[in-house]
Amino acid sequence: MEDDLEPVREAFRSAGRPFLRSPWSWFCWAALLPAAALATPSVAASHGPAGVLFLWSSTILVGGAAELFGLRRSGIHLGGATPLASWVLRLQGNLSLIAVAFSLLLLWVDQAWAIPGVWMLVVGHSYFMLGGFAFGPFRIAGLLLQAGGLAALWPQGRPLEVFAAGAALANLWIGVGLWREGRTRA
Repeated sequence: MEDDLEPVREAFRSAGRPFLRSPWSWFCWAALLPAAALATPSVAASHGPAGVLFLWSSTILVGGAAELFGLRRSGIHLGGATPLASWVLRLQGNLSLIAVAFSLLLLWVDQAWAIPGVWMLVVGHSYFMLGGFAFGPFRIAGLLLQAGGLAALWPQGRPLEVFAAGAALANLWIGVGLWREGRTRA
């Protein structure tokens, strides 16, 4: 019996190929996100909320620039989106809006400690459900992030340290998976 999801998996693999050509952007994220998480308490103590906002904004911009550099270096042009890519980006945008809404609510009720866990749960879900269609290691990375999200929500835990470990492990898992795949293709 033919797997009825195989055409869907192939469409996701095709749409994800530009982002799954090199492990280096994933290794970059594996360093940047934990560094920002671990720096957050000292930045908050010395520069307050504006410093934390600057830290995370600049981290995301540097990581995005590394991704864009890698894509451009590979000769990838990110012009017109396919219908599948548009759907995935819309879905990702909606998940991000949900995480932002939860983050704002947590700030409003003075429970900012839970923000890392919420983001790990949302991103982990996305990696597991959508990313798993494009590349198998996304499923394990998604599970790592979701487990980290639950651990980060443990009362009186260490959510930023858990986020740092989860982000490093998940991104390294994807990067190593791409590196292995590249070595087996060569």
